[in-house]
Amino acid sequence: MIGHQRDILATLGIDLWIPRDSACQPHQVSIWRDQAAPEFHTDIVLPQPASVEALADLPIPEPEPIVTLKVDTPPAAPTHIAPVQEQREIVQIPPFSLQALSLAHCSIVIDATAMTEDTQNLWGNIQRAVPGEFHELNWPFPWANVQDGHGVESYIQGFLDGMSAEKNIIFLGPVAHISNTKMIQLASLQEMLDQPILKKRLWQFMQNRTASLG
Repeated sequence: MIGHQRDILATLGIDLWIPRDSACQPHQVSIWRDQAAPEFHTDIVLPQPASVEALADLPIPEPEPIVTLKVDTPPAAPTHIAPVQEQREIVQIPPFSLQALSLAHCSIVIDATAMTEDTQNLWGNIQRAVPGEFHELNWPFPWANVQDGHGVESYIQGFLDGMSAEKNIIFLGPVAHISNTKMIQLASLQEMLDQPILKKRLWQFMQNRTASLG
């Protein structure tokens, strides 16, 4: 015990002298917690592999017969090839011009493609007789991608619908490429020049006196 205390004091830098005649027990410089329990070593016995002679005596199983199943494959469906659409032929329509006078209760439309000086004067007098809005449509359309004649009727119908909503549409003479059944057909400008009495019917429409028409 005295030897252990002396070791602690020596660690702290204190040297303690003990008389020679004092009893001192043998002391080993170590910490009790650092002492490990003795380990016991045992031999590991590995299993010995079976000998080749023992494996040769084992029976070899016979392979099972392979059964082949016949599966009926349905016939392949015929390949459908979409028909190639032929490019629609472009319809060429000669140029024409339509002019219209839109009044409060009706719209007057003429074919102005080939007008004479006399018919132009009569048309100008009609426009000055009653105030209205002047409209004009020219074919072909200015854009090259919409000059196909297949759409000319829709082009004209859109022109009429834009100015004649809830109004009577009056054509002076025949107008090509029109399928509107609600239009009212009157004499052409040239026929009015040849027979002035025909102007009366147009004037009645322009004055909204349709009750006298029969």
